[in-house]
Amino acid sequence: MSLKRSHSQWPEGIPPFIRQHEEPVNWDDIGAATRAWRYFVRERWVGGDTADQQKRDLIEQWATADQEFRDSYQSRAPEDEPSFFEGAELRDKSFIESDVDGFCMVYICITELNEEKQALLAKCIMGLFPWEGGWEFLASEIVMFLPLEGNQGDILDTFKLQQSVARPDFLDMHMALDGSVIFRDCYAKLIIDDRTLETGLGLWVEFDPNGIYETAFRAQIMSPDMADCYWEIGPGNQTGIEFALEYIRSGYSDLDEDRDPKIILEDESVDMRKPLVEIYRGEEVDLADEHAPGFREAEEEGNGLAIGFDLRRILANDGGPLIITDRERS
Repeated sequence: MSLKRSHSQWPEGIPPFIRQHEEPVNWDDIGAATRAWRYFVRERWVGGDTADQQKRDLIEQWATADQEFRDSYQSRAPEDEPSFFEGAELRDKSFIESDVDGFCMVYICITELNEEKQALLAKCIMGLFPWEGGWEFLASEIVMFLPLEGNQGDILDTFKLQQSVARPDFLDMHMALDGSVIFRDCYAKLIIDDRTLETGLGLWVEFDPNGIYETAFRAQIMSPDMADCYWEIGPGNQTGIEFALEYIRSGYSDLDEDRDPKIILEDESVDMRKPLVEIYRGEEVDLADEHAPGFREAEEEGNGLAIGFDLRRILANDGGPLIITDRERS
């Protein structure tokens, strides 16, 4: 399992002229809505060692171009313009290789990472264990957005930009004829944010192609009721997260169907600054010593917070310890 730190590649942050599409878009219509953009990219893509820089340049050119320029590509683009998955000439020019998220399902979107926050984050990661399953527990990959200050504000408003524009991922982000951004990856996500660290309430969310959230719940991750949902979740296997979201949704089946779907329903919070054995709702927590050696001792010394506990000790005894890596910047 790895925790990948995904660095924004825009030195001054994502430029304000790069905006999400304002109107709703059906997923099945993304291909037609972005046909001109794909033709533009295919025509101009060079490849090589500067792939990420090329992507930023192409995004900026399309977003700032006048409408006549974009319309010219719309008029020339074939009706059957291939997707970025299908264009052989793109694959041969280092096009897809840098888009390594593979539509990850679990993201860490916190605004600081001091010793206390790291101790709380360790507890959150351990809350995602199906404890009896050993190291095959959650995801082959968890992504943390950097810089941390870029996660300030309402993460639901900025998540898709942070996910696939801050470090451009052309397998997700596409651009419409008006120069705005549309997203292909609408799979369910689990977001661990600042509030999750303090309350255990993970943010489970689905997005529309325009980057606006469609459904969101705050559900308690410190509970064995959710553990079986996490088996082998990772790029290419979103079934567990979708199952978890359906499980959460079923708990609110008796609510008024006419309620505002944008209202985020919440479980009961817990005090994450208490020891793990006091807040986790299941006996499996006794396996903590096996899966995270030294964690409970560190909690005792820190009055509930495992100050100084190295995240890389999680699963250290299971042959698959947490590996922290950086996505390459260019």
